[in-house]
Amino acid sequence: METLQQDIVIPIKIIKKKKSGRTYIAHSDNSYVVTPLSKLLAKAYIMERRLKENPGIKFKDFCKLNNISKQYLTTVLQLNILSPKIKELIMSGYLPKHLSIQQILRAKIPLVWTEQERWMGI
Repeated sequence: METLQQDIVIPIKIIKKKKSGRTYIAHSDNSYVVTPLSKLLAKAYIMERRLKENPGIKFKDFCKLNNISKQYLTTVLQLNILSPKIKELIMSGYLPKHLSIQQILRAKIPLVWTEQERWMGI
């Protein structure tokens, strides 16, 4: 039996703060921890939203406008398929000890959420 997945929107209010010339991404009530992986998750969300707002734009043109490579874009965008449970844990500062950020980004992330959670050790 095939299970169909639907998009679930997790509203996260992202605030960009500048401190000592560096930009930080933070949750409005400080309940989320800012880590390199949570920043990438926020970037993935923002990039996907921008692509949806401009349905006619080609990946090549989008990458040129944002000064990123196509490989980087597709790698970061794959974070959007993570289960809501994993996204919530990432925003809370969780990173499995057996996985580095590079391993997560290089991995072929399973499409089924229960398989993702098993892979992440949740």
